[in-house]
Amino acid sequence: MVTLDAIQSKIAKLQKQAETIVQKQTSIGLTKIRDLMAKHGLSVADIDRFIGKKRGRKPGKGVKAAGPKRTVAAKYADPKTGATWTGRGRAPAWIRDVKDRSKFLIDGSAAKPATKAARKPRANAAAVKKTAAKRAKAAPAKKAAPAKRAARKTAGRKAAARPAQAAAAA
Repeated sequence: MVTLDAIQSKIAKLQKQAETIVQKQTSIGLTKIRDLMAKHGLSVADIDRFIGKKRGRKPGKGVKAAGPKRTVAAKYADPKTGATWTGRGRAPAWIRDVKDRSKFLIDGSAAKPATKAARKPRANAAAVKKTAAKRAKAAPAKKAAPAKRAARKTAGRKAAARPAQAAAAA
């Protein structure tokens, strides 16, 4: 029977053999590289310059940033804690369930939404009427389509049931 010491000694011998094989392979690879460098007249500095050019993105290229990050002024403030919120993103717990957020508006913020609405350019009145007419026409058609489908299904079921009834009667 093989003992634990015998197995461990075999493992140690195999590990030494693996290390020597790795050393031989690396030395063979390095000698090949040295020979190629001598054959082509290259130095380590030449290789470093070549690799430096190919790796990574070139400076100033690639994905451009959207611009400098803008800091947005706070729009809401919690009177109890003084915590602020810009009105963007997920609402904090202190304002989440409040229906009328105007109580939490910071001074001067109440006037801003009205000026934004006033500054927003209006579309051509004729174009607005056309799109409204298109929506009005399209809405009933969409509602009628499910009714037509349901009528077709029931007609198909009735037609399928007729031969079965005729066969049962005969």
